[in-house]
Amino acid sequence: MIKEGKELHIYCDGEELPLAPFISKLYYDTIVAMAANLKGAETATTITISLTRPTASS
Repeated sequence: MIKEGKELHIYCDGEELPLAPFISKLYYDTIVAMAANLKGAETATTITISLTRPTASS
């Protein structure tokens, strides 16, 4: 969680990960900066990213 109305939550398999303030701000600022360069996302108030990793084959 970040102050000033800015929020960042990261979930892995449904569990929210605790984030140190520095890491939370770093991820937040990085994601916002990258999204701002995408057409249509310049003024977005909500950005949702979903990532699925393939499972390791046995």
